[in-house]
Amino acid sequence: MLKILVTGALYNIVNILAQILLGLVVFREMLLHFGEADFGTWSLLFAILAHVKLFEFGLGSIISKLVPILKKGDSKNVSYFSTAIVAMALIFAAFLAVLIAVALIGGQETLQFQGTEAFTLVLFLMGCNFLFLYLTGAFHAYLTGSFKVGRLNSVRLFINVLRSVLIIGFLQFNSSVVIVAYIFALTSLLELLLLFLISVKSGFFEDLDLSTCSISSFNYVAERGYKLFFLSVNDYVRQNALVIVCGFILGVIAIVPLRIAGRLMEIYVQISVSLNYILTPYFSSIAIGDNDSVNKKFLISINCATILSALIFLNIVFIGDWFLTLWLGDVPQFTPEVVNLIAVGFCIATIQGPCTSFLISKDKNKTIMLLCILEIVTLLSIIYPFVSLFGIMGAAYSMAISLGLSRGILQPIIISRVLKVSLLTYCVNLLVPMLILTVVLGILYVGATNLGFTNENFTVISFAFSQAVVAIAAALYLKSKINKQQN
Repeated sequence: MLKILVTGALYNIVNILAQILLGLVVFREMLLHFGEADFGTWSLLFAILAHVKLFEFGLGSIISKLVPILKKGDSKNVSYFSTAIVAMALIFAAFLAVLIAVALIGGQETLQFQGTEAFTLVLFLMGCNFLFLYLTGAFHAYLTGSFKVGRLNSVRLFINVLRSVLIIGFLQFNSSVVIVAYIFALTSLLELLLLFLISVKSGFFEDLDLSTCSISSFNYVAERGYKLFFLSVNDYVRQNALVIVCGFILGVIAIVPLRIAGRLMEIYVQISVSLNYILTPYFSSIAIGDNDSVNKKFLISINCATILSALIFLNIVFIGDWFLTLWLGDVPQFTPEVVNLIAVGFCIATIQGPCTSFLISKDKNKTIMLLCILEIVTLLSIIYPFVSLFGIMGAAYSMAISLGLSRGILQPIIISRVLKVSLLTYCVNLLVPMLILTVVLGILYVGATNLGFTNENFTVISFAFSQAVVAIAAALYLKSKINKQQN
């Protein structure tokens, strides 16, 4: 199992790194090609349509949790799994019908792209994109629960490369936003079909038994789903609330710095959860074991998540401004400040990334719901007055405060009680790795800046190289220690 987890995490990291490089190029090309006004409108439309994610109801988490225990002879798990699949299919069908109706009816648009009259078509295509991604989540969860991480990431990497190449290629020929919307919709459809075929080959129809669906299984899924619904709402609000509020208060151009920060935070979260990605089915498979053993494994996962998250955050602090300039050239006003402030909040949340997977495996869905509600209510209650008073920086302040309160103060208290360990023990597992990493990276950065390079690029390269050397040395030491224990 350890080999599967490590291999899966490595697959995720490789895939995410490729996605990052391609995504950054695509983001830059779209921003430069569309201009700030159209790019702001695109970002606002993207944020509005992403509401489809709200109706995932945590069904993906339920599926990935159930898959590894389907073979253990409990017919109820098969019933719950099948019902969750049916629920996702029905929600997809309902939203597709609504989208088609909206496209046929049309109407007066309140948003417009400069230089194109096809706003309704873009709306329909991007709606299809999100619906395809929604249904893809079912097969994504199934393959995750089956620990078929290699196949899953191969498809995701292929789709990311294909989408990026097509967008960059067509933009070179001065293509419109409509063409980009077509690319998003068609590549999402292709991803859905490929993951469906791989899931079928991995035994999807053998595990699925529609005859077992019943009112009781629906009640099971609904009871857990309505609580995990707030997890979807929380993700949506965290990713889109700043863009939507600032877009309507300050205008679409003001969205651009937030969208830049949001894109970097999306990358931050994707990398940070590369380890947590398969923890829900893993914790589910060991949840019935010895509590001390489960707690120990959870705290180890927290150590790993803290190191990975802190590594990204500290690099944002040390070389974030250099990266923004390299990536986009002249960045909009307040962008570096917004990025750094929002990164503080996301660091607080991502160092505790495994908590959600652990709570789901323990059926602590109500606890997840309460944490999400606190974060959502805090953010939505302060964002409007903060934006009105402080402009775009007010949005960054509100995000950092909401994450700090819910994930930095309340979550440690809750997790320590669930684990039945002292709050000090839990916090030590969070803070000690981060403190050590801060000291190490601080020393490396001071060393890199005092090597005598007048070119900032060489300073950053030497800083990155020194980090790689330390990481390799730490990995070799850890490997030798593991081999010694096994022998």
